[in-house]
Amino acid sequence: MLRATILAALVWLAPVAAALAQGAPPATLVADRIDFDRGRLVASGNVEAFSDGRVLRASRITYLRDEDRLVVEGPLVLLDGPDRVVVAEFAALGADLRDSLLRGARIVLDRRLQIAATEAATDGTGRYTQLYQAVASSCEVCADRPVPLWQIRARRIVQDRQENQLYFEGARFEVAGVPVAWLPRLRLPGPGLERSSGFLAPRFSSDDLLGFGVTVPYFVALGPSADLTVAPFAATRDARALNLRWRQAFRAGTLEVVGAVARDEVRPDATRGYLFAEGAFRLPRDYRLEFDVETTSDDTYLLQYGITEKDRLDSRLAVSRVERDNRFLGEVVAFRTLRAGERSDTLPSRVATVTRAQRRDLWGGIGRWQLEAHGRERPVSRVPAGAAPGAARDVVRLSASAEWRRAWVQPSGLLFETFAEAHFDAFDVAQDPAFPDDLVLRTVPYLGASARLPLARTDADGTQHLLEPVIQAVLAPSGTEDVPIEDSLTPEFDEGNALDPSRFAGRDARELGNRLDVGVAYRRLSPGGLSWGAYVGRSIRDRDLGQFRTGTGLDSKATDWLVSVHAERAGGPGGAGALALLSRTLFDDQLNVSRSETILRWRTARANLDTRYTYLEADAAAGRPRDTSEWGLDAAYDLSAAWTGRAAWRYDFITNEASRAGLGLTWRSDCVTVALDAERRFTSNVALEPTTRFGLKVELAGFGADDRPRRGRPCGT
Repeated sequence: MLRATILAALVWLAPVAAALAQGAPPATLVADRIDFDRGRLVASGNVEAFSDGRVLRASRITYLRDEDRLVVEGPLVLLDGPDRVVVAEFAALGADLRDSLLRGARIVLDRRLQIAATEAATDGTGRYTQLYQAVASSCEVCADRPVPLWQIRARRIVQDRQENQLYFEGARFEVAGVPVAWLPRLRLPGPGLERSSGFLAPRFSSDDLLGFGVTVPYFVALGPSADLTVAPFAATRDARALNLRWRQAFRAGTLEVVGAVARDEVRPDATRGYLFAEGAFRLPRDYRLEFDVETTSDDTYLLQYGITEKDRLDSRLAVSRVERDNRFLGEVVAFRTLRAGERSDTLPSRVATVTRAQRRDLWGGIGRWQLEAHGRERPVSRVPAGAAPGAARDVVRLSASAEWRRAWVQPSGLLFETFAEAHFDAFDVAQDPAFPDDLVLRTVPYLGASARLPLARTDADGTQHLLEPVIQAVLAPSGTEDVPIEDSLTPEFDEGNALDPSRFAGRDARELGNRLDVGVAYRRLSPGGLSWGAYVGRSIRDRDLGQFRTGTGLDSKATDWLVSVHAERAGGPGGAGALALLSRTLFDDQLNVSRSETILRWRTARANLDTRYTYLEADAAAGRPRDTSEWGLDAAYDLSAAWTGRAAWRYDFITNEASRAGLGLTWRSDCVTVALDAERRFTSNVALEPTTRFGLKVELAGFGADDRPRRGRPCGT
């Protein structure tokens, strides 16, 4: 009742309200008691003033009509928008609560960064706030922790609210109260700012090859759609590098270029570096242009500087259009090998392909056709000494294929499918004595039929079971013209292609001979979220044509048994972690394993685990002269609310030694993140020695964009 009376009095005092407004939206004043005369208005007791989204709370407010100002006695709190809170002991404010002078002020920005000052002044526009003898920190300051972990003391801090920037004059950076750096001028982005020019967190590293080094990135915002990052690197062993990254978004696409130029003692007489670029653009008529460029000065730079572990680089230019029933692709790819003992000029390092495919409803089924032109060239014109006979071979291939499939579902639930395919290829082979006739023609038809019977059952608790046996017969010719095979040197046999007419990945090789494919698939879906399944199958041919090498699982008259198991569960309430498991093994009738792979991914609120085991039987023709048996692990675990441990491991069971190992530890608080990593690479060759690398990165919270949770309640509440 009392407040209603006061509000009525304020409405009656129209001249005073107009003075408070001053052309801004009307101001409102609410208090337990209000006194006024011709020169001033005094509000006391739980006073609140509202103006244009700003809220002022204080114990006493005096409005001086002649000066058009508010004198506020604290403690006072000013809520200036959704991301700014001001606390002070005394304030003199303009009528619209913008123009202000505060003493004993503390400003909290976006509940992340707090600035304390003996005096703070804001101009009439509300854009600039100047804080004198100020201290800034994003660390919580409590009674039992009066000194924050880090803080910046400055003679003056200027906040630009429009640009969300903080300018420091006479700044001193302190850690646990100890000064560690002095800066006459300093600019930092305000909390929540996504993009702003300035220095990023430095990165420290140390390894056996380059010594102790530091990288200091500087980010330059080149407008709302482009930016440039310049990151100089310097190390103790006379290593100097300039890393660059340029990104730009256009109306029709994006472009990113990264690279570096370096000088070091590893190759003292050479300028080293690399350049990676990629882009994607929309073209008229729904076409799409994509390109990427990958090049480096030498074979070891990328690995020695920790850029990437790729040992073959590929640069690509492609134009494509993908529609529901049509696909077009034209691409040019250039390859470069970084592998020791391998030469780029004896590889098909220049490749061009044009493909046009279409799908149509045809005769109650689906018809597809495809035309393709493909060419690959080696830079050398004759076989180098010691190289393989086909090391200078160039090939041009023209291909056409047609396919038709139709399926029927019987009343019993039996799914019956028939298909027919025909593939026509013309190869023009040059510079290879194994193919004296330059032109080689090949035709491979397929005719097949399959039947599968899905059997489903649902338990009383809602668990669903699906069992599906399948059998397929494929008819194909037993022989055809010999052609150069380079795209299909490493065929795979898995549940994805178990029923394909040809298990070769490329088009230069086609699987021949009549065969029978058999398999059975099972899947279990649980209401609790866990689902798992399995597949068992193999192929039986009428005779072995010797198309597949030992170790592929596809050799012999009967292929190896393919056994695949998978399980998955989405994370949910109650701490249930997300799980993904895939295990695939190929073994013959004597239980000799030719290939095996197991992948496990597990995610919980506190732990992440990625692990993989791979076994591959030796295959010299595929560049694998000995068996491969390797286990890899990448894991992270939250040791506490602040500490996270990480581990990476790769172990070779053939040599019984680790090929790579890494450990990491991250400490993350409300105001700082410190990450320490150590990595050891044990492998070596004629160009690389085993190395150990350490890395350290420190990031201060409260400036710019930050994914930490916003501040909760203050200390002790």
